[in-house]
Amino acid sequence: MQNRLNTRMGVGDLVKLAAFDVDGTLRDRDYLPDSTREALFKLKETGVSLTLCTGRSEYEMKELREALGIDWAVTCNGSHIGYRGQTVFGNAFPAETIREWLEEAEKRGHTFLLYGAEQMFINRQDDPYFRQAQQEIGFMEPLLIESAEQVPAIYQCIVFCSETEESAYIGNEPDYYLHRWRTWALDINPGGMNKAVGLQKLCEHLNIEAAEAAAFGDGLNDMEMIEAVGMGIAMGNAGDGLKQKARFVTKSLHEDGISYAVEKWIFAAGSAGSDPARRA
Repeated sequence: MQNRLNTRMGVGDLVKLAAFDVDGTLRDRDYLPDSTREALFKLKETGVSLTLCTGRSEYEMKELREALGIDWAVTCNGSHIGYRGQTVFGNAFPAETIREWLEEAEKRGHTFLLYGAEQMFINRQDDPYFRQAQQEIGFMEPLLIESAEQVPAIYQCIVFCSETEESAYIGNEPDYYLHRWRTWALDINPGGMNKAVGLQKLCEHLNIEAAEAAAFGDGLNDMEMIEAVGMGIAMGNAGDGLKQKARFVTKSLHEDGISYAVEKWIFAAGSAGSDPARRA
């Protein structure tokens, strides 16, 4: 991945690809602003390619992707890339690793949520942490695993356990990409993967430079992606850490932040004049 300083856009450069985190960026549970839909439509009209770029699974993103008319999805924190739901690139865990984790989880009473390309799987359906997460952010109902041997390629796992318990699965010096989004929930992806890596693979596939891409995000797992592209945009509801890494900070999701950024910075990127202000 190119260094952020080398990918920054200059005046006159055009955005050719726009990537969007989902939760907290495009939508808040079932709320997706009409202004966001209109902004995405305008981007497509001007020839900008669109992609989702999320920690969720391809399976979960189908309805949203189709509703927004988006062909591409970088999912599982960069471990899977799909075109209209079909796998184009995938970096899956070794099957033996998944089997070992499920065996260990059975001993310890932990719940694993497993992301495949076409379905989600879970080893314990009545886990209170999973149900709390489902209520808070809207997980779809996964299939109960009957046998680890029947589980397909898995691109991301979520283990519902505390930080003090996670070493049972990742060791003390893990070779994984980790994103702890609750004190009791941890994303685990294959080593070397993150949203920036997945987005770079998509850019290469589409023959687009990282400097010609814009990315929107609000969470810690958006950090690498925001730094890697020419126009990294943090939502107003993002944390201070991400805002410091972003080129621009827009308004919050509930204040039409995507529409504001698209009009103020993306459509202005090809216009003559001075570089627009960094903050909303």
